[in-house]
Amino acid sequence: MSKKTKVDPRIKRTNKYLRDALVELLKEKDVTSITIQEITEKAELTRGTFYLHYQDKQDFLMQSMNEVLEELIEKVKPKQNNEDFAAVEENDESVSFLKLFEFIYDHADYFKVMLSDRGLPQFRSHMTEIVKKRVYGELISSIGEAEDGLDIPKDILISYITSAHIGVICSWLESDMKFSPAFMADKLTRLTLLGPIQVAGLENKIKLPY
Repeated sequence: MSKKTKVDPRIKRTNKYLRDALVELLKEKDVTSITIQEITEKAELTRGTFYLHYQDKQDFLMQSMNEVLEELIEKVKPKQNNEDFAAVEENDESVSFLKLFEFIYDHADYFKVMLSDRGLPQFRSHMTEIVKKRVYGELISSIGEAEDGLDIPKDILISYITSAHIGVICSWLESDMKFSPAFMADKLTRLTLLGPIQVAGLENKIKLPY
């Protein structure tokens, strides 16, 4: 894998100012109604500075989204040579869950608005793909190997797992993250591997809908 080109710290700082401005504006209005002028004024930058980095608003939105999600990928699945124990982490879904929730916690304002109705429609689908490939990669690979013995189609099972994960993240953000990333990672790991009825201790306490 090729090494990434190091970005000038000044450019990173400018991008962050613009992205933070976008987040603040998204708390008030829909992304489609936000203008470049509003973004630059909120960021206390000039339009000329904006156009040094982006062609137009759509270019800015897509690049900003991709930058955050690339950072998320790096956080969730670090390169194996980064740490002595990285090889273990690569096979540990609970560690990936924890890193995911920690990253979202650190960028809560951004994820909260982008996963809401005011954010980019593409953001949820892009993030779902990251969860599927980066967090559940090992698990999905195992499901594929055991596909012939599954009681339901693999695609339905994978869709259920990943959609539930995104739903839990959204609910957590909407509750102002009242539970810690570690708590969320632990519970989501158990829900994924054991199922909601068993984890909640409801096997013999509820009536099944059939």
